[in-house]
Amino acid sequence: MTETLDTANDIKSIRYKIDSIEATQQLMLRKDAAALLELILGLFRRGSILPHIYDALDGERTQKQVMQFLQARGRQCSQPTVSRRVRVLEEEGLIEKVRVDKDGVVWDKKHSVERGLRLTKELKKYGLLE
Repeated sequence: MTETLDTANDIKSIRYKIDSIEATQQLMLRKDAAALLELILGLFRRGSILPHIYDALDGERTQKQVMQFLQARGRQCSQPTVSRRVRVLEEEGLIEKVRVDKDGVVWDKKHSVERGLRLTKELKKYGLLE
């Protein structure tokens, strides 16, 4: 019983540390937000489907499900296109793998970036998302 309680307390402690690190990252991002946003928005302006793929990544969908989600909303895209764009978003540090399940890798936005730069809001502000 004590070992279980110690493990639970260790997990809580780790979670608190992670939350603290994420809060610090958000503050650091906000310091240079204008310059970072300009770089990131330039990336999104180059590919019309890229902002929509980013927006569809919600921590629940795989690449295939993102493709199906976008196609259901009238966005034409293929599995290879979504895969390449997801790779770009990952390389740019905007998204992260959440888990792997039987249907593939599930992706989500990096919350520290999303919160720190308010990226989805900015994409809408500049007409890159509806």
